Amino acid sequence: MLLKALELQGFKSFPDKTTLEFGKGITAVIGPNGSGKSNISDAVRWVLGEQSSKSLRGSKMEDVIFGGTSLRKAMGFAEVTLRLDNADRTLNNCDKDEVSVTRRYYRSGESEYQLNGETVRLRDIHELFMDTGLGRDGYSMVSQGRVADLISSRSPQRRDMLEEAAGISHFRYRRADATRRLEQAEENLVRLRDILTELEGRVGPLKTQSEKAQKFLVLAGEKKELEIGLWLKTIERSREGLRAQEDKISLAAADYEQAERELERISAQIEELMSTGSGITVQIEELRTKAASDEEQATAVDGRIAVERNNLSHNHETIERIQRDMEAATATEQHLDDQITAAEKEIAEINGQIENCRLQLLELLDSTGKLKEQESAITAERDSAEAQAKTVNEALSAARIEQSTARSSAEEIAARMSTVDEVIASRGGLLDALREQAEVSRKNLDACLENIESLSNSIDGYSMIVRSRAEKAEKLRRELDAATLDIHQKQARIRMLEDLEKNMEGYSGSVKAVMREAKRATLRGIHGPVSQLITVDAKYAAAVETALGAAVQNIVTDDEAAAKRAIAYLKESRAGRATFLPMTTIKPRPFREDGLDSCAGFIDMADRLLRCDDEYLPIIRSLLGHTAVADNIDSAIAISKRFGHRFKVVTLDGQVMNAGGSMTGGSRGQNAGILSRGNDIEQLKKIVAKLEKELAERQEKYKELSGEVSAAQAEYDGVTAELQKAQEEKIRREGELRMIDDKIETSESALNDLEAEKKNAAERTAKLEEIRAQAQEKIDGLTAELDCVTEKITEIDLRRDELLSTREKNADMESSINLSILAFKKDVQAKEEAIGTLKRRRSSHEGHADELKAEIDSITEQMTATNELIEQLKVEAAGLREEAQQKKDEISELVRKRSGVEGESTKLRSQERSVSDRRERLSGERARLEERRDSMQRELENAQNKLYDEYQLTRREAEELGIVIEDAQKAQRDLNDIKNKIRALGNVNVGAIEEYKEVSERYEFMKTQIDDVESSRAELLALIGDLTGKMSERFREQFDRINSIFGQTFSELFSGGKAELILENPLDVLECAIEIKVQPPGKNVQNIDLLSGGEKGLAAIALLFSILKVTPAPFCFFDEVEAALDDVNVTRYAQYARRMTKNTQFILITHRRGTMEEADVLYGVTMQEDGVSKLLELKTAEMAKKLGLAQ
Repeated sequence: MLLKALELQGFKSFPDKTTLEFGKGITAVIGPNGSGKSNISDAVRWVLGEQSSKSLRGSKMEDVIFGGTSLRKAMGFAEVTLRLDNADRTLNNCDKDEVSVTRRYYRSGESEYQLNGETVRLRDIHELFMDTGLGRDGYSMVSQGRVADLISSRSPQRRDMLEEAAGISHFRYRRADATRRLEQAEENLVRLRDILTELEGRVGPLKTQSEKAQKFLVLAGEKKELEIGLWLKTIERSREGLRAQEDKISLAAADYEQAERELERISAQIEELMSTGSGITVQIEELRTKAASDEEQATAVDGRIAVERNNLSHNHETIERIQRDMEAATATEQHLDDQITAAEKEIAEINGQIENCRLQLLELLDSTGKLKEQESAITAERDSAEAQAKTVNEALSAARIEQSTARSSAEEIAARMSTVDEVIASRGGLLDALREQAEVSRKNLDACLENIESLSNSIDGYSMIVRSRAEKAEKLRRELDAATLDIHQKQARIRMLEDLEKNMEGYSGSVKAVMREAKRATLRGIHGPVSQLITVDAKYAAAVETALGAAVQNIVTDDEAAAKRAIAYLKESRAGRATFLPMTTIKPRPFREDGLDSCAGFIDMADRLLRCDDEYLPIIRSLLGHTAVADNIDSAIAISKRFGHRFKVVTLDGQVMNAGGSMTGGSRGQNAGILSRGNDIEQLKKIVAKLEKELAERQEKYKELSGEVSAAQAEYDGVTAELQKAQEEKIRREGELRMIDDKIETSESALNDLEAEKKNAAERTAKLEEIRAQAQEKIDGLTAELDCVTEKITEIDLRRDELLSTREKNADMESSINLSILAFKKDVQAKEEAIGTLKRRRSSHEGHADELKAEIDSITEQMTATNELIEQLKVEAAGLREEAQQKKDEISELVRKRSGVEGESTKLRSQERSVSDRRERLSGERARLEERRDSMQRELENAQNKLYDEYQLTRREAEELGIVIEDAQKAQRDLNDIKNKIRALGNVNVGAIEEYKEVSERYEFMKTQIDDVESSRAELLALIGDLTGKMSERFREQFDRINSIFGQTFSELFSGGKAELILENPLDVLECAIEIKVQPPGKNVQNIDLLSGGEKGLAAIALLFSILKVTPAPFCFFDEVEAALDDVNVTRYAQYARRMTKNTQFILITHRRGTMEEADVLYGVTMQEDGVSKLLELKTAEMAKKLGLAQ
């Protein structure tokens, strides 16, 4: 595999997109300090997945993004891409000739990785480069200033590099993953076992409840089937009965409707006859009026004939008179006056007669008007009588219907009462038997209740015992849990303090460095810091630590020489400064102050409040012999003042009165807790030991108490089981008694209902009889009333006929009087004409004879015309009388016809009464049938409602279930038995079935899960063991090869000498420390840290080259690893790198000329613009050719 190119954009000092192309051999990156050379190495480390910003020389990951300059804005992201030639398939996980790896990071904190342009995880990048030397623990990337760490005495990086070189990183990764999964499996096992224990406590009770619920469901299913079957049977029976009733009702309705139609037909015929009779009466009246009118006209014509005849008579008389006048022409005027007077007298007499006729006519007209009024009144009376007859007929029909209904209902009630009496007789014996059974059942229940009460009392006692012991056990368990938790917390505290003490947390770096080297035996004569050489009680720790101050970290040495060696080491390693206390030179000054013991608040001198080995007493007295300890600040001030501020006084909480009078106080300083840490560890260990002892005693006591609880619980469970059985027996007895009571109640209720029904039936029968009698009374009264109305109508018809006869007579008299009046008027007219004639004659007698003759001739002509008129009038009068007679004949025919109509009407009324009686009987029958049908309909609806209310089933859905009941009585008995069994079950938790199923399934699932987890645990343990074996074998094999080659390479680079790698514990090759031992030529170095910086650097380079020989990395980035070498060794280093280029591509960041001379390509990094790095490429081989320097 070959690194082809590196692309940077926005990474650190490279804001612009920058590409570095690499070929085989050596590529050197050069440039002045601060130009950004190391940023190229950081970019490669970053794109390969580095997560530590510290390793990238930053404080946070955002620092890798170009932060901007005075001329450029900050970038929003950083991106680096590695382009690799994978033609040799070094990267087995990627089957492509060229591989690109990209990492992009945004200021928002979002990060992404891409492999060949596709987004991947960081884990995928790590796995891609694992065991290639390029991984996160690889040896291909050596940062600036870190090369010496590889060769230091305790370098953890050395093991990581060797494991990567041995090719076991992926094994370690798999083992770590397996270990993590094993820990998870252990945690899961604990959790699953807790759940399984909890489920075990639930499965038993739920199983009992589930079995009880299943019995209930079986019984409920049988109950449902029987109830549905019985209800369907009832529905079918009711439907069949309804169909039969509907047929009967239809027949009765058809008969009733037929009677109704017949009655309507008869009523219509009666109405029609009545209408015909009325029409005939009207015709008779009209004909009578017309006949009277014809008679009147004939009489008038007769009057005219009489008048004309009277005129003829008068004309004859006039002619005779004229003739006499002619004969007695000589008559005197006196004679004319006599004649006139006589004529006027006659006229007066005739007018008197006319007046008498008129009076008679007026009387007749008045009589005729009264007759008409009487006729109208009679007609209205007859209409009223006919309406009354109709109303009476309708009431009579209603009364007959009511009588028929009451009769049929009374008959039905009587039939029902017969059945009721039979049922009451049969139920009486059954009720007595049930009462006897109830008494026996109550005695059994009382005995059961006594047993339950006795068992309940026993249970209360056992319950108190169990509860008391369980409370004690629970209290003890909580105490155990609290104690266990307290022990764990204190043990964790001890581990933490021990880790702090082991790592010397809180000590300065110089003290840590000296103690580290002392442990490695490279620095001899070091006893340790003061804090580790003394022991102080906790209550004095703050005071002593404050009194010591920074001296708590002073290092005690054997003598000045040991102190000098340590100081030289610190100076050489630039590890800081430290204070050393040589035991041979430190001598305490005597403290001579009397009267301290009598001071209030004085505790003691600080050097007497601690314990240490005798050899350290002079040093401790030197440090603390002039420091007094007081209980509080007030006491400290008082003591200091009393002795003139000649010595230091500290309080128990760490406040200080310094010599000279100054005061120091407040919160504790940086070194606080260092001194008390050891005391805390020791004290905590004592407390933990005591707590563990107490915990063991409590656990033993808890075990005993748990046994007592279990025993008491067993006794309690036994009595509870007996109580449960007794309660089940009680429930069964109660159910049995309840069933008997229900039967008694049902029977008593049924008997009461039957008695009530019987009583009600008697009342209804009496009421119906009363209704029937009342209806009969109504019928009798209405029949009598109808007869009266009929007689009244007959009487009205007779009166009307008499009235019509009187009217005819009055009409004849009126006609005669009118004729008389007309004749009298003619006589008056003739007399008046005669008077006129006489008056004219008296006026003039001249030409009187001629006039008389002419008058006679005129009268003669008149008489001829009058005779003709009389003949015509005779003919007219005869015609009128003939017409009047015809009308009288028609009247007689109409009267006969009306009598026939009235007879037919009487017959129809008789038929109407008969049909009405039949209709009334049919109405009663129909009402009875409809009542029975309604009862069946209610029974049907009740069954259907029960189906839906109980089981949400329609009739069709219930029929689809196919439930058939053959014997309804047996099914009813079975249903009652099932209900009793359900009652005996008592309270049932139907949900327990599903809950038990769920819990049992979960229980089995948990058991399976535990088995699976245990199996996985075993597999993981086997896998870890297998991986550990493979890792150990392979690491040892590769370690031996690297160790062998390391000696050769070291000798080549140093021109002699020896070097080797040593496993501290060969039996634990994977975890033990790996020491490095080198022996440059001519030197005998016991500790590698004693080598010079250049020697360390060259030894580290030898180790790197040894690893690369055994397991070559595709490419390496070395950042100024040769910085500490002299020119000769730089040349060796560069030449040796050249020898390694066959298998490894080198990118060397350097300042050294020897390295640059060996490079095939030089990249110069400049910073022409502040804060922005630029690249300049120079191919040295081409340059050499151009300059003629190539060999």
